[in-house]
Amino acid sequence: MEVSIIENGEVIWMRNASTQANISSCSYLKDGTQQRIIAALVDALEQANGQLQLTKNVN
Repeated sequence: MEVSIIENGEVIWMRNASTQANISSCSYLKDGTQQRIIAALVDALEQANGQLQLTKNVN
């Protein structure tokens, strides 16, 4: 599975679990982009976990 963060039409961060491929930049640590990437990933994880909880309530 691959997860990508896209900003202004460009992939700025990517991780492929099966191939171990990734895209990132050390400059993101300095300019705050890394924190925004983490926040987007946390939001996505919370949404996915919420959707999983919905399936537990379906009979």
